[in-house]
Parts: sequence; structure tokens; C-alpha cells
Amino acid sequence: MFSPQPFLPPRPKLMFFGDPHGDFKPIIAAVERYRPEAIVLLGDVQARQPLHVELQSVRDLTQIWFIHGNHDTDTDADYDNLWGSELADRNLHGRVVEIAGYRVAGLGGVFRGKIWNPGEPEANVPFRSRADMLRHVTRGGTVEGPWRGGITRKHHSSIFLDEYEAMIGLEADVLVSHEAPAAAPAMRHNGFAAISELATALGAKLVVHGHHHRAIDYVHEGLMPAGAPFRAFGVDMGSHLAWPLTERMGPR
Repeated sequence: MFSPQPFLPPRPKLMFFGDPHGDFKPIIAAVERYRPEAIVLLGDVQARQPLHVELQSVRDLTQIWFIHGNHDTDTDADYDNLWGSELADRNLHGRVVEIAGYRVAGLGGVFRGKIWNPGEPEANVPFRSRADMLRHVTRGGTVEGPWRGGITRKHHSSIFLDEYEAMIGLEADVLVSHEAPAAAPAMRHNGFAAISELATALGAKLVVHGHHHRAIDYVHEGLMPAGAPFRAFGVDMGSHLAWPLTERMGPR
């Protein structure tokens, strides 16, 4: 007698996960179910233990990559459990890495006016680099004081202009960022043209971001034309986006 087989979802190449904020159960469950070749955490990781400990049960099932978010510098523990983890070298910030057949670029952190507001003229940038900021701090400037011999912890999650500019001229298929691209007028926080411009400069065909705690398909919701140079998605906290998209597995 014929016995129908249960539906087994296709194995995705990449899965992008919205801001965990310390809750890794949805990530572990999704990896165990779908067995993606690689996963990318989109910032605000806030691991309560070192990240490699939090995700120990799935380390042999998938490649683990991440970018950092603004809340990953809220406390010493948030910082240490990410940058001090055995997975610290999987931070995609400021570079392009080939992952599951895709060239993936990462821009972690957020824009802060004390460092760089991309909507202002470049001449108004207070600090082009971390080195610029550190020189100001060590001279007794008014910016928050040094932390562990370097810039203040908070600004380890700030986007500096020189890091952004260093990515111009690289090539990537995918850009993952914590901040959103510009085409987001209906969102609680507006996105940034600088993210869209970086994606275009990279030649990226896909932009995926976290930060806003909202699952959004920019084309589907009319926030970006179908003929735009890239597809853009926001991924909600506790949710994921599988790529390539399939009929049965899209944004969650």
C-alpha cells in the first residue's frame, strides 16, 4: 500500500534571524527543522552566555555568522558574550565573506549623531574613525570616557564613516545590516539612504536587516518598486527569512 511521505521543507542556503535579544530557542528550533547551510544573526544578539555556548547544540548543523546591533554594547556582559565568544571571528561587520555560495557583506551597528549622521554634510562628521574618537577621549574631550583602554563601550556599536567607506568598491551578492535601507516610510523608524547606497555600490541583489522588530517585504508592501536594484527584507525579532525564497518557506 502506498504511504505518502511527510513534507520535508527544502534545505535553504541561508537563513537570516531577527534580533535574538538573548532568546535563541527560535533559532535552534529553525536550524534543527530546516538544516540551512548557514545562518546570519542580524544584531542585538545579547547572549546571556558566550554565543558559542548558546548555540552549541547547532554548531555542527550549520555555519553561524552574525553582525552586531546597538544593544550588543549595553553592558559588559553583552559585549563579552559576543566579541569574546569562540564565534567572534564570524562577525561580518565591514567585510565580505563567501557563505553557502553567496558573497555576503555585513554592516553592524547603528548611526549615532555623535559619531556620524549620514544625513549631514561630510564636513560635519565629528569622528571619521575610532582612532579619531580615541584621540579626543585621551585628550580629555567631552565624549564619554575611555573603556578598557579604548573608545567607550557604547560606540563599539556605532558606525564610523571610515568603516563604511572601506566597503565601497567591494562586491557582494547580499548585504546584511542592522540599520534599514531608505525605502521604509511606513516603519516606526525611517531607514537610511546610506544603506541603500552601500547596497548599490556593492552590487548586492538582496538586503536583509533587523533592528525594527518587524517582518517586512519591501516590494510586497509597496515600499520599493519591483525594478529596484535589490530586494529588501526586514526580519522580526524571533523570526527568520530563508533564502532563496520558496513557495512554502518565505518570511516568518
